[in-house]
Amino acid sequence: QGKEVRVVYLDISKAFDCVWHRGLLKKLESLGICGSLLHWFESYLQDRMQRVVLEGQSSEWKKLYWGVPQGSVLGPLLFLIYVNDITDDLESKPFVYADDTTLFEVIDDPVESAENLNNDLAKISEWSDKWLVTMKPLKN
Repeated sequence: QGKEVRVVYLDISKAFDCVWHRGLLKKLESLGICGSLLHWFESYLQDRMQRVVLEGQSSEWKKLYWGVPQGSVLGPLLFLIYVNDITDDLESKPFVYADDTTLFEVIDDPVESAENLNNDLAKISEWSDKWLVTMKPLKN
């Protein structure tokens, strides 16, 4: 149609590591997961430990309060549940794939389009602050 399109690319920093356990449990509860199933998820997330081993040397064990296990069956699903509402109530058209979010606007009115994208970025910024998620700039 020959129209201009404005696009904003967003990427969640350290995607699988950014999932705040308490926040994820709140989101699971808001989806109707409760009782023993919610307790199972809580048990799955709590008391996780990690350490680094390099050339025979080991760091101390550290307790994890963030993140979902990478390489696990549940990790990607839990991450998607955690970020699923990032595009709720946006004016522009969102496209989400894993930890990448793209907002785009077909421009009919340049001023309105800029306002929509700026408002949407403000909403995503509020969402990020609430759920303790950091966005990182995309690489060129």
